Amino acid sequence: MTFWSNIADSALEPKRNYRFRLKDGENTTWWWAKSVDKPSFDVSSKEYQLINHKFNFPGIVTWKPISIIVADIGDVSSVLMNEMEDFGYSNPSIGTPMSGLKKAIEDSSIANNMIIQQLDGDGNPLETWKLKGAFIKNVNFAKLDYSSDEISEITIEIAYDFATFE
Repeated sequence: MTFWSNIADSALEPKRNYRFRLKDGENTTWWWAKSVDKPSFDVSSKEYQLINHKFNFPGIVTWKPISIIVADIGDVSSVLMNEMEDFGYSNPSIGTPMSGLKKAIEDSSIANNMIIQQLDGDGNPLETWKLKGAFIKNVNFAKLDYSSDEISEITIEIAYDFATFE
């Protein structure tokens, strides 16, 4: 018998990986998202020696980039390219090639303030993660192949300063 089928714990339901919602900084739900990583972090440790003993202390928290896989529908590619322009990227043949990249601080950025929600069976959020200081680090557009009839996917990697949990 599994622990969640116990009558005393009938309100307990395990979280399901397929119940999630992804929203961007403009609060648009990405229904075309196929998968998304939850935020994760590493804590560095520092070892100190005191006579014949060694002690470990926590150091700096480093948040790991998340990966999002989306179906390539409509104008997703142009939205991602516009996001890069918002971060300061300019095509060398069109604009000023040395303008430099920056973080977007406004809420209009799709990466900054991205929201990842894990949902219950009724569609209510069980947990909400918000990415802060986020920007697109990597975009891989689909590989084209005559032998495949699968839906084209875009893999997006997002780096961020930290995430909040609700």
